Amino acid sequence: MKNIKSNKNSEENIILNSLGLLSGKEKNDFVSDFKNFNSNEKKLISEFNNLTSLFSKVISDKEDITGPSPDVKENIFKKLNSDNFNTENKSNMGFEYVFADQSEWLKHPVEGIEFKQLSYNEKKDYVLLLLRVAPDTYYPAHHHSGAEECYVISGDVYAQGKVLGPGDFHHAEGGSDHEPLYTKNGCTVLLVVDPEDYN
Repeated sequence: MKNIKSNKNSEENIILNSLGLLSGKEKNDFVSDFKNFNSNEKKLISEFNNLTSLFSKVISDKEDITGPSPDVKENIFKKLNSDNFNTENKSNMGFEYVFADQSEWLKHPVEGIEFKQLSYNEKKDYVLLLLRVAPDTYYPAHHHSGAEECYVISGDVYAQGKVLGPGDFHHAEGGSDHEPLYTKNGCTVLLVVDPEDYN
């Protein structure tokens, strides 16, 4: 991984982040450096977060866990050896899915904002983010290295003297400067941004 300030062993930081064990400064450094991670590194983060979530569910389950029934192994091998298995896998190549319950909200450096990275396209050089913003949150004035696309899913966004609501869209051209943004009631937005602008 590139540019991880808090620890030379970046995989260790990914694991500690997934477990919620990074200190305040380490967590802030990790979130700040997240924009510099490549797609494989971001996928690794997602996989550790999913694994941690799965362990949490298993540990918190009050029922006695005795293991799967004996026929589970047999059914798995039947599926692996079936003619359809390889065909199904080939038909899913080139597709990626991010399910709501499988990814973790990460804290943004701006207080009151959480985000999920849904996609990073290295070839076309953009990042697709889902942001959840608390009521009465201000996002400071900022410069756009590349274009920014914003679709409001819920809530309100005050941008450049306009009020955007659910279903509204905003485009900022690369090289432009945004005045401070604000949400009165909180919002959820979908953003397409240049990776350089992503923090």
